[in-house]
Parts: sequence; C-alpha cells; structure tokens
Amino acid sequence: MNLRAKLFVTVLFTLLCVNGYSQWLTADLNYDGLFDNREFKGDMQPQTIYGMRLMPEIGIDAAPHIIRVGFSKIWEFGADDNIDPELILYYRFMGPVNYYFGAIPRNNLQRQLPDAFLYDSIAFFEPTIKGTLIQHYYRDVFETELYCNWFSRQTETQREAFRIVWDGYVHSGVLGAGWFAAMTHFAKPKEPGHFIYEKFQLYPYLTLDLTEVVGQHFKLKANAGVLCSLVRCRKDGDWHSPTGFLGDIQIWWKGFDVKSTVFAGGSQQPFLNDPEAGLRFHRSDLFYNHTFYNKTELGVLLVSHHLAQLGFRWNLHFTPDTPIHNQQLITLKYRIGMNKKLHKYE
Repeated sequence: MNLRAKLFVTVLFTLLCVNGYSQWLTADLNYDGLFDNREFKGDMQPQTIYGMRLMPEIGIDAAPHIIRVGFSKIWEFGADDNIDPELILYYRFMGPVNYYFGAIPRNNLQRQLPDAFLYDSIAFFEPTIKGTLIQHYYRDVFETELYCNWFSRQTETQREAFRIVWDGYVHSGVLGAGWFAAMTHFAKPKEPGHFIYEKFQLYPYLTLDLTEVVGQHFKLKANAGVLCSLVRCRKDGDWHSPTGFLGDIQIWWKGFDVKSTVFAGGSQQPFLNDPEAGLRFHRSDLFYNHTFYNKTELGVLLVSHHLAQLGFRWNLHFTPDTPIHNQQLITLKYRIGMNKKLHKYE
C-alpha cells in the first residue's frame, strides 16, 4: 500500500471513530467529461483538450462539523505524461458563516471566477483550492466569500505563489450588483536571480436580470462593469494599470442559450511573454491580453437530468486584425450523492 492509500485509509478510519450523535455518512461522485477543440488564430495557440475528471468524496456530517476526504483524478486522452491523483481533504464548519480548511473542490464556491480572472483550462486541471474558504449567505439577497488558494510552495527552483479572492453579490428584484477582487503574489524561488511579481484585480459590475419578468421558459440577464488591474515586477517597480469595460448579455430559451461577452481596454497581462511570469502568474484567459475582445457563445443542453447534463457550445472569439477564432466544446457532468445516518453511539 503506497503512502497516499495509507493516508486515505487512516483519515477514513478516524472519521468513523469520531464520537458524536446524529452523524451521517455522506458520499459524492463528481464526473466531468470534456472535449474542447480550439481552432485559434494569430498569437493564440490552437489546441484540443480531450479527457475526463473523476472526483469521489466520502465524509462524516456531524453538524455543524463536516470532514470529507477523496481525490481528483484527470485523464487527458493521448497524453504521454500521467497526471497523478490529487488529494481532496477538508474540514467544514456550518453556521451563519461557513468555514473551510484544506484541499477544497471548487464546486463548493458560491461564485466561480470569470475567465478574466481564471482560465478555464487551469480551473479544469486544478480543481481544488488549497487553503481557507469563508462564506456568508443571507437569504436570497446577499452572498459573499473570501478564500486563499496556495497553489505553489517555495523550493530551490519553484516559486511560492498564492491568490486571495473576495467576491460577493447583492440584488433586489431585477437589479443587482457584485464584485470580484483578487490579489496574486508570485514570490521568488530560493535560488538567486529571480524577482517577485504581484497583481491586483477588481471587477465591480451591475446586473439586470429580467428572468422573473419575461417568463418561466425565457431568461434574460446582462452584466456591465469595469475591469481594473495593478501589476508590477519588483525588478523595476513600475506599476501597470490596465483598465477597461467588461460586460455580457445572455439569453436562455428551453435548453438553448446565446451569450455575448465584450471587453475593451488595456491589455490585462503585461507580463504574459515574460518567461519568469507568463500564464502561471496571470492565470487568466489569454484573450484578455488584447485591447478588444468579443466572445459569442451558442449553446444547447442536449441532456438535462438531476444527475447528468450533456451540453454543446460553439464559441466564436473576435480579436483585432485576426481571423475569427473558432471553438467547439462538449461537456458532460454527472453528479450523484449518498447520505446514510449512522447509529448513535458513545
């Protein structure tokens, strides 16, 4: 039995031996299938990602205390390098404010980061947040969360890197307002000759949601805001402050949807071509390094079930002085859970 298997068994045995009352054994299986064919042009690299991700979890729910353990395993078809399983292990305290600590699956977040903050490829291949998550939810009018994701530990050649994110949303009727804020710290490895990079991002936005007005089967929602960044490398100390408009509008009708996202402003990734920083530092969609970007998505939900969803999207990406970028995306999501009450014991 290898070390990871021993750790899994030890944690599971500990969970089953915890004293308490009204305990439930919980289990979830999350499966994601992905086919992502990116026919990009110009400075955007074409690529096809074809694979699947399995994320089983098991735990003890002794409210308000919850401990869960599992793993995430990704198979990318045709890849020569094998991706090792990643441990899922976290504690959750449930109350007016929820607290998480450990390696936490991203699907526990109230709001997923937009592409301007987190590239969807990174989100797929890094499905956990390693650190702390704090959430607060008030009825149907307000929600907010704050978390720290420590995604790289310092070694001789590897940087210490983490990101702190704060997001929230408040709404009343058809009007709403929200924000995403992030600070990324990209420190030096132990070996000399490197420099620290830092990035602050802020996206406050307003929302118009006409879902309750236009009818049950037809939904219409629009967001509009300002995307601001402050970025620097401590080698020169100069701050870059690209700012621009970011907005989107989306329409749903009986399993079909159309979404158009527009960004216009300063390039959000000033160190994208710096070999010391690049995508690992910025972590956001590469299209936001253009001064204008439009993403038009045509989607259809082929299978809609409480356990499984199968969807197809055809995405068109528009950037200046470049032919249209074309993308076909097929996603399959399967979720199943189990709750079983344990016997009371002392």
